[in-house]
Amino acid sequence: MNEEKLTNGEIKEDHTETRDEMPMLSISKEIVDVEREVQKVEKQIELFNKVKIVSLKLTKEKDWVFQDGDSPYLMDRGAENVAIAWGINIPGNIELKIEWHEDEKGRYYAFVAKGSAYSKKLDRWVSDIGVCSQRDKFFGTVGGKLKEIHDVDMANIRRKAVTNLHSRLIKRCVGLMGVTTEDLVEAGLNVKKIQGIDYKKNNQKSRSRLSEKGKETLQKLGDMLLMMANNDKKRAKELLVKYSLWKDKEGKEHYADSLSKMTEKWLNTTYGKVKKEFDQIGKTEDGKQIDMDDKEEESGD
Repeated sequence: MNEEKLTNGEIKEDHTETRDEMPMLSISKEIVDVEREVQKVEKQIELFNKVKIVSLKLTKEKDWVFQDGDSPYLMDRGAENVAIAWGINIPGNIELKIEWHEDEKGRYYAFVAKGSAYSKKLDRWVSDIGVCSQRDKFFGTVGGKLKEIHDVDMANIRRKAVTNLHSRLIKRCVGLMGVTTEDLVEAGLNVKKIQGIDYKKNNQKSRSRLSEKGKETLQKLGDMLLMMANNDKKRAKELLVKYSLWKDKEGKEHYADSLSKMTEKWLNTTYGKVKKEFDQIGKTEDGKQIDMDDKEEESGD
């Protein structure tokens, strides 16, 4: 405070404070801490996106399929390559339990597999669950209708729940849940090379000329081929070509690369071959696809 002496002897007080005496704006410690945390999160997001793109670059177009025409889905073989690159380990202590549910269609069960995974290179733990129910599209239906509970192989449902868990753990560990077409393009993948087959659409023409029993056979055949190919539609198509192959009297080869191209007799013959191999796969302990030797060709026309 400055003082000035007046002529009458009084002292005039000057309450103007000098620059050095001016109080500074107070910033709370909480605000500083929040700002610091925001910066950390921003860096983590940047790193997370880099891990995601690098993981996508580890895959190839053949590792993906478009579900329902527009949803990219990473198949098991692609997920395994990602797991190896990032040193992802899934311990064997998986918790598996069966749950019972009931709705207007009746009582049914679902297997729930719970587990964790650890990435050595990312130093990251994640946990998730994998689920498969008695009403699974491939195991629990036939001809578009639900199977009776005693007609569903429980071992297949249990095994698929574990497979689903492994796939989700790998994807969650590296940020590949909810991948978009734009993500694939950013990673340099040519989305035009990715398969996106709609079996239901392809089968409409074929079903219109098949008997009711033939339509059920077609549905079963399509489901079995997809399961044998681990949901890889390109591989399923290759299997269809393999098992539908036959030679006429002149030695000319005939095969179908689409279910819609098959007559009912041809369909039944191919179904018999595939069913035999499918049943053998179901008997394996680990559920992995076995090598299938070519069988003697049968005429299907």
